[in-house]
Amino acid sequence: MKKLLLSIASILLAAGLFAQEVTFSGDLNTAWGLTAPWTSEAWDFDLGKIDFTGGIEAYMDKSTAFVEASIGYDFTQFNLDWSINEAYIDYSDSLWGLRIGRQKWAWGKADGVNITNCVFPEDSTSLFNDDSSLGVDALRLSLYGNSFTVDAMWIPFFRGTSLPLDDSNPLKKYVIPSSYTISIPAYNINQTVAISIGSITNPELKIENGEYALKASGYFSAFDISLYGFYGFEKTPTLSYTGNNPNVYSIPQSITVNGSYKRMAMIGLDTAFPIGELVIRAEGAYFPERQMQSSATSILAGGETSIKQHQIMGLAGIDWMPNGWTITAQYYCDYIFNKSDNLDREKAYQHGSTLSISKSFLNETLELSLSGLIGWNYFDSAISFEAAYSLSDQIGLSAGLFAFIPGPEKNGTYGNYKDLSTIYIKAEYKF
Repeated sequence: MKKLLLSIASILLAAGLFAQEVTFSGDLNTAWGLTAPWTSEAWDFDLGKIDFTGGIEAYMDKSTAFVEASIGYDFTQFNLDWSINEAYIDYSDSLWGLRIGRQKWAWGKADGVNITNCVFPEDSTSLFNDDSSLGVDALRLSLYGNSFTVDAMWIPFFRGTSLPLDDSNPLKKYVIPSSYTISIPAYNINQTVAISIGSITNPELKIENGEYALKASGYFSAFDISLYGFYGFEKTPTLSYTGNNPNVYSIPQSITVNGSYKRMAMIGLDTAFPIGELVIRAEGAYFPERQMQSSATSILAGGETSIKQHQIMGLAGIDWMPNGWTITAQYYCDYIFNKSDNLDREKAYQHGSTLSISKSFLNETLELSLSGLIGWNYFDSAISFEAAYSLSDQIGLSAGLFAFIPGPEKNGTYGNYKDLSTIYIKAEYKF
């Protein structure tokens, strides 16, 4: 992987020397936040980072070379991190195009919810990323017509979602806690079991372990439609739990968590069509015999790490922009057939809704935005509010709130993060 990226970087450098035009762009941003006053550790610093992102794009005839990289320091985790976001060479003719290297592009019409997107992993190490999508190292062939495009992608090098597994990351305890208390009142047992992380194993680097994606889109006067296909690997690992040194009640003294990535397939579609000032969007996906994560209890009892289930996911949404307002609303759902009690999910049918509202003021220098997401199974929710002010075309300031609210009976997915509700300020300089 490193050799590939170094090779691409060398080609980009060479392309820059002979390019007809070279452009530079980038941004420097910083964000600082305190936990909200209603959290268990109110007014603690939980957000403090500085990030620099820079990009170079070189043009020559019908070819483009582009590289974008980021470097940042997290003051809450004392961690310096860097990454190559994209690094590719692109050739585009009137009828076809070819792109090779690290890349990312639009996949699906959902806003903030993954339905058909199985191709691009995410950075899950923070809840406060403006853009959490990650690029993949791939070869992409595109065919162009008057009213259609077809994109075929081969991904020989697997890249999974970035997980918050560092001990300094506040999200780690929500993914894999450091300990778990087992209580059996009938036997007067109340034992704390230590949990450690073993290894997360990537698919072996072989030709047959490549991933394949296909997107065919049609654009018409009344609507547009896209068909999707994907065959590859899950972007998050299936976990296994191994108990060590069980006592007389078969309660382990410690548990080791390992992970591996399972094969998967997906077919899907999306469409969008305008009705006056409204745009109606819909998206759906079918996953045949998807390997669903089993619960830790069933695995420790000798069960399989995953169970095959047919799964369907869907979304319907509207976009409305009346008189300077931008309003987006969505309903999404996720259903698996033949629900098993041994799965790591309590409901066969899971669903939720999102709402986003924004409005610009003062000659579009001030923007107020409010967005929210609610899970209908447990009525847990996540809400964010932000006020962003542009001092100039290059300098922007913003302040806001992320709030995670548990449901009335159970925390739910978003309620689990209730102690990470944050008040923040941000500053950005673009060039």
